[in-house]
Amino acid sequence: MKITKVETLEIDLSGQNGMALWRPIFARVHTDAGICGLGEASLAFGTASEAVGPMIRKLAERFVLGHDPNDTETIWEQMLRQSFWAQGGGPVIFGAMSALDAALWDIKGKAAGLPVHRLLGAKTPEPLRCYASQLHFGWEAQHRMHDDPAEYRETAQRVREESYDCVKLCPVYVAAGGGRARHRSLLTPQNRKLARARMESVREAVGSDVDIILELNGLTSAASALQIADFCAEFDILLIEEPTHYNSPDAHLKVASRSPIPMATGERLYTRWGFLPYLQAGAIDMIQPDVGLVGGISEGMKIAHLAHAYDIGVQAHVCGSPLSTAIALQFEAAIPNFEIHEHHTFSLKSCNRDLFEEDLQPVNGRLAVPTAPGFGMTLRKDAEAHMEKTTVSLK
Repeated sequence: MKITKVETLEIDLSGQNGMALWRPIFARVHTDAGICGLGEASLAFGTASEAVGPMIRKLAERFVLGHDPNDTETIWEQMLRQSFWAQGGGPVIFGAMSALDAALWDIKGKAAGLPVHRLLGAKTPEPLRCYASQLHFGWEAQHRMHDDPAEYRETAQRVREESYDCVKLCPVYVAAGGGRARHRSLLTPQNRKLARARMESVREAVGSDVDIILELNGLTSAASALQIADFCAEFDILLIEEPTHYNSPDAHLKVASRSPIPMATGERLYTRWGFLPYLQAGAIDMIQPDVGLVGGISEGMKIAHLAHAYDIGVQAHVCGSPLSTAIALQFEAAIPNFEIHEHHTFSLKSCNRDLFEEDLQPVNGRLAVPTAPGFGMTLRKDAEAHMEKTTVSLK
């Protein structure tokens, strides 16, 4: 089997369902056997997706076209070592590598007639435990940033009624009065009071038998993250996520050494080498690699096994199209140290759900792992008709 063509498929859904910026990007790899595979770069949000398409195509031209899709290790190493810049890291090149690698695994699964997790040697598990992610953005058809603690209580009650036993929110993302907040310095008494009231409302709404993950989105400094950890400890928090940004690992280490709450991070780390210093320092209690950014299935498995050697659990970061969810589920089903699956509020939005025939939604807070060959996902023809497609192929 030989790879003959690679397409990038991009669609700008910004403004739909209240989401200001949402631009999924996919790689589709074709073979001379008539089998195609799909992968995704997890950069639909933030500022980067426009740069990924050209990178996918350039990597495909140089390192993917003409190869056997079964040669995932060889292709991955060539992209890493021979592209020059991949050895320095970053979301654009590793997002592109991730999309291509995932597409190859999709082909391998389809050719073998197996879902990817079975191809990786794991039996199909029971539906995976999920948490409802980003409650500060609501849990409904339209994206809506929450300000008043009463909104947090109402949303948490809705999620609890859907039988989730874990939720995640950032109590400082939304500024008083609405809009995105900035917390690069110590929180004022007013900000602390508002954040505490929001957390208190959620804990009261979900009761004592539901876990809460405290999201900080890398918005806070080490000092303000420790302020939040200190006053949130009374709410029996499972984990505190992304307490600092990634450009200063020492800041994270400082928070980890003093926080009364265990630490989680990883959605903006790339490859096993990005995670290693945090593991070696004992500064992380659950890693959160995004399979669409860390280097795909091939590298995601290595990262999970590296964490396993340190007795650390894994939750894949998931904020993308339904394909991103499917890829994460296959990965999580295959690893020995899975903890919990992230079900993002963006996964509820119709513009996102309508991209694929399959609609991967939890039932009673649990999400079944697809068992169709590959990732088991089918791009809808009406969605594809609205995508910008660019192709590179064998000469």
